[in-house]
Amino acid sequence: MADIQLTAQQRGAVEDRGGSLLVSAAAGSGKTKVLVERLFRYIMEEQCAVDDFLIITYTKAAAAELRGKIAAELSKRVAEHPDNAHLRRQLFRVYQADIKTVDAFCAALLRENVYRLPPVAGHTLTPDFRVLDEQEAAMVKERVLERTLEDFYAGMDDQRRQLAETLGAGRDDRALEQLVLELHRKLQSHPYPLEWLEKVRRGWETLPEDLSQTPYGRIIMEDAAAKADFWAALLEKTADGITDEVVAAAYSDRLVEAAAGFRGFSAACGDWNAMAAALPGFHRRMGAVRGENPEKEHVQAIVKQCKDDLKKLAAPFTVTQAEHLSDLSAMAPAMLALTALTADFSHRYQSEKARRNALDFSDQEHYAIDLLCQPDGQPTELAQQVAQRYREIMVDEYQDANDVQNCIFSAVSRQEQNLFTVGDVKQSIYRFRLADPTIFLRKYNAYVPAGQAEDGQPRKVLLSKNFRSRQSVLDGCNAIFRSIMSRRMGEMDYGAEEQLYFGAAYYPPHPDTAAEYHFIDVADTEEERFDRAAVEARFVAHRIRQLLDEGFPVQGEDGQQRPVQPEDIVILMRSPRSRLKAFTAALAARNIPCAADESSDFFATVEIAVVWSLLQIIDNPRQDVPLISVLRSPLFGFTPDRLAAIRALQKDGDYYDALLLDESPDTQDFLRTLESLRTAARDETVDVLLWRIYNTCRCEAVFGAMPGGQARKDNLTAFYTYARQMAGAGKKSLFDFTAHLRTLLENGDAPDLSTRQSAGGVRIMSIHKSKGLEFPIVFLCDLSKRFDPRDVQEPVLVHPQLGLGVECVDRARSIRYDTVSKTAVALQLQRESKSEEMRILYVAMTRAQEKMIAVDCRKKGRKRVADLAGLAGVPTPPEAVAAGKCLGDWVLLPLLCTAPGAKLCQWADVPTPEQTTEDGGWQVYLWDSPAAMTAAVPQEDAAAPLPEEQPFDPAPLEWVYGHGAATVTPGKVTATQLKGRAIDEEIAEGAPTRRRAVLFEKPLFLRETTGLTAAEKGTAVHAVMQYIDFRSPATPSAVAAEVEKLAQRRLLTAQQAAAVDCAMVARFLASPLAERIRGADKVWREYRFSLLTDAALYDPQAAGEELLLQGVVDCAFETPSGLVVVDFKTDRVTPQQQSQRAEGYRPQLEAYALALGKVLEKDVSEKLLYFFHTNSTVKL
Repeated sequence: MADIQLTAQQRGAVEDRGGSLLVSAAAGSGKTKVLVERLFRYIMEEQCAVDDFLIITYTKAAAAELRGKIAAELSKRVAEHPDNAHLRRQLFRVYQADIKTVDAFCAALLRENVYRLPPVAGHTLTPDFRVLDEQEAAMVKERVLERTLEDFYAGMDDQRRQLAETLGAGRDDRALEQLVLELHRKLQSHPYPLEWLEKVRRGWETLPEDLSQTPYGRIIMEDAAAKADFWAALLEKTADGITDEVVAAAYSDRLVEAAAGFRGFSAACGDWNAMAAALPGFHRRMGAVRGENPEKEHVQAIVKQCKDDLKKLAAPFTVTQAEHLSDLSAMAPAMLALTALTADFSHRYQSEKARRNALDFSDQEHYAIDLLCQPDGQPTELAQQVAQRYREIMVDEYQDANDVQNCIFSAVSRQEQNLFTVGDVKQSIYRFRLADPTIFLRKYNAYVPAGQAEDGQPRKVLLSKNFRSRQSVLDGCNAIFRSIMSRRMGEMDYGAEEQLYFGAAYYPPHPDTAAEYHFIDVADTEEERFDRAAVEARFVAHRIRQLLDEGFPVQGEDGQQRPVQPEDIVILMRSPRSRLKAFTAALAARNIPCAADESSDFFATVEIAVVWSLLQIIDNPRQDVPLISVLRSPLFGFTPDRLAAIRALQKDGDYYDALLLDESPDTQDFLRTLESLRTAARDETVDVLLWRIYNTCRCEAVFGAMPGGQARKDNLTAFYTYARQMAGAGKKSLFDFTAHLRTLLENGDAPDLSTRQSAGGVRIMSIHKSKGLEFPIVFLCDLSKRFDPRDVQEPVLVHPQLGLGVECVDRARSIRYDTVSKTAVALQLQRESKSEEMRILYVAMTRAQEKMIAVDCRKKGRKRVADLAGLAGVPTPPEAVAAGKCLGDWVLLPLLCTAPGAKLCQWADVPTPEQTTEDGGWQVYLWDSPAAMTAAVPQEDAAAPLPEEQPFDPAPLEWVYGHGAATVTPGKVTATQLKGRAIDEEIAEGAPTRRRAVLFEKPLFLRETTGLTAAEKGTAVHAVMQYIDFRSPATPSAVAAEVEKLAQRRLLTAQQAAAVDCAMVARFLASPLAERIRGADKVWREYRFSLLTDAALYDPQAAGEELLLQGVVDCAFETPSGLVVVDFKTDRVTPQQQSQRAEGYRPQLEAYALALGKVLEKDVSEKLLYFFHTNSTVKL
């Protein structure tokens, strides 16, 4: 690639002096070059030293890369000016320069000045403090929160009770724990977290009397008014655009009338009651238009979308203002308790960390603020001293800063007088890590252009020339974002200053570089069912194969054209993990090598799984699963037959006991090895022990000889490194290490230890991981993946400006619904979340150097095109953008307004929206079914057809598995699943069950009474029927004496014994059924069984398959005519109901009869149900 000279914009960013400078650098505009060149202007022209600057980046890798670039540039300039002693001195100073991350800067500042910090609850930090890793910090939080909640419950008052019974309701404390931890996490983005929490608390202490004067009310009203204006304009436009006279007569006046209602509603914005009184609607029914008419259907589709949106728009206004305020008042005590609880937890957590002389990640920045900033925001004396060290503070990737970091930058930059920041807010995609792009945006909108700024006035420079991509890639990107990005949806306008301008003049001409958009409709039929991911993956593999076979030319690093290689291609997705299998399989089928950056589970690899199991049995060998895993592993090589033979030596007890009985040489060798490792574990730290395991068991040799041996050895090394880190963090013993790691794995928080490096081939990665990278050819895939709504589904939402939004919990009716606070916060969070999604799309599109190919694979694609066509415009209205459900919608909306995209409207049989005069640089291809792709010729103009070689073959997708019923039939069921009780499930060992959600269940200590539930009482009665002597006198007192004996033998708990209705059991003992049981020769009680039977018992369609049936028969006895099966029922039924109730239990009794007949090899003559409450027997 040719050396890029500084443009006028870049020169302005390099040479500007005299005040705070913000450089807004578009993708590929050379911002790093500008930063480095600015640094060297200071060094060369002002004789500054390289360590006179504080240069901040956001990752250690970026800091190392930037230091390397500065060192390389320095070496180059020294070679050009060998007599320059000043330059030569910088070669020694460059590796001492402060080029570091924010946390590294803060950590160094703290170690030098920690003595200035006041004690925390009597504990003082020392310079040798350590930083907790994420997992250890989580464990400390868990312990502190447990103690905090104990005191919270001990001091129960009305506020706390309401919090526990509403927002914290559940089976245990987890809901409340999650609320506190999430609120605490969000607090860390504020410079003074507890002050922000106190401000929120005061807001809930004094509630407003008028919603119109609250941020909540303003957001809801402004959002509703904007939507109303949008629908008014669209309805008017639709009415004006009707060409069919019959349709116009039936619809036009009604549409105009509805539009007027929306206008009136919008005009009332600012007065909640006025808006509620002016709610719009379609007050007259539409006229009738007979027969099929595309224009009629188009209008009806728009009206339907309008009505659907109207329901959401009107929902807050259908509740009176007084009711909204009442809901806030009802939840205020819980919110006051929550803020107090979170503050208490925060204090205790800080104290515990100080006691341990430890910090977590966010503490470094907050303690730095304490050192650098006074309460009024002015810099401290220390901050002024630090600021004097540096000629300038340079911050890279400034769009990812948060308020905490911004305070630090301001404090050490002489109130931002010598602050140089560079970034691109359109690439701010880390809000989930608490980055705040509004900091950059505020400055971007407030600063004047550098050429117009007075001395000392903050200024900005825009870098808009892109030196990465071809003109066609930039045209495609600009066409999309000119249409969809605005301040309302995207947090900034995409105008002339924000667009990408072509600067890569070194590219030679090429006719086939236009951006491609492939719309694939995947519609299931009665004969076919399609997997959308598989269809999309196969198409992408097909298109890549075409590019490789035709030798699509790309520019190499030497500036020469060459045929594209797999390594030049990347497949970007929002979240590739769930689609990796489909894409790697499709690429392999086309003989295309690939390298997925989304690594598989580290702990699922054979080598790590075996070593982890070995560590567990060294700690405790009486764990069957890890023990058998180790024996079966390549390290010891026990075969399944050997393992079965060992188990046969002792069928009961732990497998380890059976192993001790085996005297075979291989077993004895294993036991000696295990014992030696267990002995070593008593004295050695876990990292030393792990290295001993590697040597003793020859782990690297064994696993290194397997396929992918080097990667396996790298994994073993990574695991050892992790063990050494944990030993250094206090988890030195084997027990502590295994307990810690087991907890992480069980909670789904496995440490990221992946060592997988990308090999040659097509790359598959997430859009987030692609940031900062570039590729000749980019495929944008999985564009129909829906945006994740989970962020606004929590009971309490947090927003930096709006505070807390909460659900209202009506305990009397056991319902939850959003208060106006949560509705407003959710609206704002959704808007910000979609703005971030838009920036993610921008990052994806700007990775391409020479060609961009978007693949949008949809189910029900025709309907979605029709819906979007009714909303599209030039530019796309923000409300239409907000209606987008996925990234693909945002690409499709602008394309529908271009000539190439018109074919999609024709296919969907809807009118073409307003057209632009340009094609946007896109070629649009339509595939109306997977079968259509076999032709490999898209429905596109003949000017740019796809080659026909190697047609897509849908045959594998059309294959239907012949045993479909077997795929949904469980391999194991209990008789209870046919109908019955809980005890059968206890022996099911994981058989599928259905769980019922329980709303607002109180913990035991909060219940007014703590008696047994009906189901638990039934279990107690069944326990009595299992152990009671049926020859006991049939009197309540005799039964009570038997129950007391059972309690003494601990066969019943005291609570169960007290819950047994002794008179009810006595009635049974006096019944004819009990007399029959007493007279029988053989009686079985609580008889457990397991047997293989035909799956038709569970599902008639699965006949011929086998399943494992398990259960427990209450009672069975033998008579001359055969077995009698008895099932006891404690259901509350009347004599009139029992026959119908008994029929519901028929499948269960038939299963019992089938099982007993097979297991005992005897015929079953009777199946009886005994209902305790009616003292009667029903024969089935």
